[in-house]
Amino acid sequence: MKNSTSILVESNESSARVILNRPDRRNAFNALMVEELCDAFTLLGQDLSVRAITLAGNGAAFCAGADINWLASDGTVSAAQAREDAEQLARMFRTIDECPCPVIGQIQGTAFGGGVGLVAACDIAVAAKDATFALSEVRLGMVSGVIAPLLLRKTGDSFLRRFCLTGEVFSAAAAKQYNLVHDVVEKSQLDSRVAELVHAISGLAPQAVRDAKALIRRLRAVHDDERWNVGIEANVHARLSAEAQEGFQAFLERRSPVWTTMSEDQDKRFSKRETRDVAERKA
Repeated sequence: MKNSTSILVESNESSARVILNRPDRRNAFNALMVEELCDAFTLLGQDLSVRAITLAGNGAAFCAGADINWLASDGTVSAAQAREDAEQLARMFRTIDECPCPVIGQIQGTAFGGGVGLVAACDIAVAAKDATFALSEVRLGMVSGVIAPLLLRKTGDSFLRRFCLTGEVFSAAAAKQYNLVHDVVEKSQLDSRVAELVHAISGLAPQAVRDAKALIRRLRAVHDDERWNVGIEANVHARLSAEAQEGFQAFLERRSPVWTTMSEDQDKRFSKRETRDVAERKA
């Protein structure tokens, strides 16, 4: 995947890094960045060799949200254009949120407005101790409309009432308190902590990790009573898979499972075999 001016995409064995690359604008996103983030996460999610994706920002800030120059335009934006822009933003956040493989947010400096939405879209978020956050939309006469569904699900009603209504800056410690981020580390340890998480995920059964993420999304979409059936179906599907058979056998033989050492080509072939074996068992 080629790099662009607004984002950088780096691949490293079984993982990838997507880097917001507008440091002169504190990585604020415009229409081009929104489109390119959608494309990048769609393509990476379809690549079975990718076990984890890190989302980071180039420069001093993680992301300042939407670029005001983009939103303000010439002051004559139509209702239709405003809706199209909002729908494009929603597609970006949903594409990251629904990416089939784990997404790890690496947050340094500031994450304001839509930047907080990017953090909420990540499965795992690690922030530097001195990072700061704000739902700053109300300072500009805006509301956190597009990112509100992500934030409500991840942080809850109390968080939104406090920070969405005040626009105040809050710390990484507060972000962790409200479950917006999971780990808070010294800035000097940010790279190493994210690398540890990527390494941990890369050593797991690749299709099982993707299936686990899909299961979480399915559970959110059904009522409490139906969640038992969804969980049972997921358990049966996993138990009949080629990965589970390999995992069981490796445990009994006291060896590492094949996916901990396989090459990218082997990884893809194993994933295809896993899909074929499940289909044959269902037939």
